[in-house]
Amino acid sequence: MTGKTRRLGKASGFFGPYLAHVAVAAAILMLCHSAWSQARGNGGRIESPDAANPIMDEPQSTTGPAALDLEALRAALRTVRCGVLGAETSDGRVMVVGTIAASRRENIVATILRDYAPGQQAEDAVRYGAPALCEPLSVLEPLRRTNAAAATPVSIRLEAQGTPLRAGQSLVLDIAAPDFPAHLQVDYFTTDGNVVHLLPNPMETSSRVEPRAVRHLGDRKSGGRFWTIGPPFGDELLVVVASALPLFTTPRPEAETAADYLPELKRVLDAAGPGALADARFIATEAW
Repeated sequence: MTGKTRRLGKASGFFGPYLAHVAVAAAILMLCHSAWSQARGNGGRIESPDAANPIMDEPQSTTGPAALDLEALRAALRTVRCGVLGAETSDGRVMVVGTIAASRRENIVATILRDYAPGQQAEDAVRYGAPALCEPLSVLEPLRRTNAAAATPVSIRLEAQGTPLRAGQSLVLDIAAPDFPAHLQVDYFTTDGNVVHLLPNPMETSSRVEPRAVRHLGDRKSGGRFWTIGPPFGDELLVVVASALPLFTTPRPEAETAADYLPELKRVLDAAGPGALADARFIATEAW
C-alpha cells in the first residue's frame, strides 16, 4: 500500500498479529514437507538447490614459457646489421650482450627477444657505439657469416675479459686460427675514424699460423709489438681476417684512416674469393 497509511480499528489490531503468526507457521510446515519429500526421492539425502548444477572452477593453465632455443636466438642476433651481439643465460634469465655501431634502436633487440625468447625473463644489455664503425662490419659481413657456420672458426680473445680497458693498460689478445693454414690480418678501428694494423706490423711481418694454433699479440715480454690504451675512448672495434694467402702483397702503413683502408680491404677480399673467414668484437675503453 504504497503512499498511504491504513488506519486499523480495534478488531484489526487484535486479529492482525494472530493471523500473521498462523501464516508463518503454515509456511514452515510446507517447507519441512517439501524437504522431507525431496529426501525420500533421493534416498534420504537433502541436496542444496545448487547441487544439481554445481559451479566448477576453471582449470588453471600449467603451460609455462616456451623452451628457449639459445642457438636460434644467437643466430638471429648475428643478423643485426652493424652489430656484434650474443646471448647468455644466468639464474633463469636471458641477457643479450654486445655492441651495435649505431644510435640506440631498442626495437631491434626487443623484437628478436619477443620472437625467439617469448615468455622468458630477459635483459637487454646491448651497448651502442660510433656509427662510423658500421662500415668495417658491413665489409666483413659475408666472411663473418661463413665463420659463424665453420666447424673451427677464427676468433678473437682478449686477455682482459668482461671489463673496459682503461688508459695506460696494455692491449693483449689471442687469435685462435681456423682448421687450415692461414694468414691473419688483424685490425683495430678507433672511434675517430682511424685504423691500426696489429698484424702484420713492422716488427712481425709474418702473419702465418698453423691450423688451430693460437697467435698471442701485444705481450711486452714477447719482444714483439705492443699497444697501450689511450684516447679517443669509447667502444672500438677489433677485427681479424683469416685467409689462405696474405691479403696484401705490400705492407700497409701501420696506421691510416679507415676511409683509405676500407675500399682496399673490400677490393682484396673480393679478389680472394671464397674461403676467407672473419671475426669481430667491440672493446670498451675508458679514461682512468
